[in-house]
Amino acid sequence: MIRKISIGFLLKGAVWTIGSVGLGQVIRLVTNVLLARLLAPELFGIMLIVNSLTMGIELLSDVGIGQNIVYHKDANDPEFYNTAWTIQAIRSVVLWLIALAVAAPLAHFYQSPILALVVPLTTFGMVLSGFTSVSRSLLQKRMQIAKLNLFDTTITLVSATAYVLFAHLSPTVWALVFGGLFGSATTMIASYFLLPDVTQRLYLSKRFVWEILHFGKWIFLSSIVYFLSTNFDRLYLAKVVPLHVLGIYGIARSISETLGLVVMRLGNYVLFPLIASHAQMPRAELRQQLASIRAKFVLAAAIGFSLFAAMADLPIKILYDERYQAACWILSTLIIGSWFSILAYLNESTLLGLGKPSYSAISNSSKFAFLLIGLPLSVHFYGLVGGVTVVAFADLWRYVPVLLGQRRECLSFGMQDLLVTLAVFSLIGFWEWLRWASGFGTSFESLPIEMGSFFGTGP
Repeated sequence: MIRKISIGFLLKGAVWTIGSVGLGQVIRLVTNVLLARLLAPELFGIMLIVNSLTMGIELLSDVGIGQNIVYHKDANDPEFYNTAWTIQAIRSVVLWLIALAVAAPLAHFYQSPILALVVPLTTFGMVLSGFTSVSRSLLQKRMQIAKLNLFDTTITLVSATAYVLFAHLSPTVWALVFGGLFGSATTMIASYFLLPDVTQRLYLSKRFVWEILHFGKWIFLSSIVYFLSTNFDRLYLAKVVPLHVLGIYGIARSISETLGLVVMRLGNYVLFPLIASHAQMPRAELRQQLASIRAKFVLAAAIGFSLFAAMADLPIKILYDERYQAACWILSTLIIGSWFSILAYLNESTLLGLGKPSYSAISNSSKFAFLLIGLPLSVHFYGLVGGVTVVAFADLWRYVPVLLGQRRECLSFGMQDLLVTLAVFSLIGFWEWLRWASGFGTSFESLPIEMGSFFGTGP
């Protein structure tokens, strides 16, 4: 008997997730504006390097603990989730020791001595995250989307308050360091109150350790190439541009990822567990049930995205002071290409729900290869403008392998994606024309005329 996909669950989950992420992004935007007024741009550049390093170390040994819990049939068994939590905790301590070892060499490489002090403190957040309860993943497994999103929104608000308070008391890089640690500690403590029936203890089941590592081998590979594909630009630019330019780029980059993060959260919290629970359904029936729902969603996303792309520079002009105005053209360029990131996140979640994490590894490898070759060449010949353009369209190279994977798994929506993509870029052109005709210029009017003039490189 075919189990039908619950449209009610999809709608409820989507509303809760979009509402939560939307509110979270508003909180983050307000926090960023306040921090930008309190702190110098180069401080954001320092933390961009540190946060990229932290993510890289974390992903170097990622075996997909959360994904394992959502996908595994025995996830609610205490032996399984305690084994998962123990692996997570041990791993976090080992990773922090690695971070301690690389702190001094990193400071020397980037010629920034303060990194030798900032890295050990900031990366201690990995230990706090490692001892966080697996209750959040179990909420995903149980599809308790509302409770999970409420938790995430509360943590975002508490962390944002801490960042601003620390920055007000001490407008230095340490405000960002201790703000992050406070958020990690709050998350760890609060996570143990999410599910009263879940009690964590150190325990390793030989059987479940093997199963977690077996499923996680592709997550491990995918995580490595995911880090390289999403952070290579930050790490490369950190070496070739001044810290204040890197900080401005980091702010634009984080804003440009807003809609992509919404879709990624939808994929992780709603689509992935839903597909996983229907993975045994015949593919043709599964595709038929998903097609109309997906079409409505991506069309709504297209309209919202096109408006966001055409207007996103305005908040920068209004809310940020003159030190950050260069973020306008960077943001406008990055947003254009982030549409392919949205499609890739959506499709990767579908494949992960089928128990096929290998396609994510392949797609991120394709993106990284494009950046590895294209970013240095474009920066050398066309300065920051060329580099930002390459970063903007890198996710197109990530999308193609995922599409091929969906076709192979008989769950492809390629024509739907093509038609909506054409609609997106047509709408962006319309909104830009309407804005120009109304006397507000275009979102690209601040684009530097001299390609290399922004930081002294070029042809």
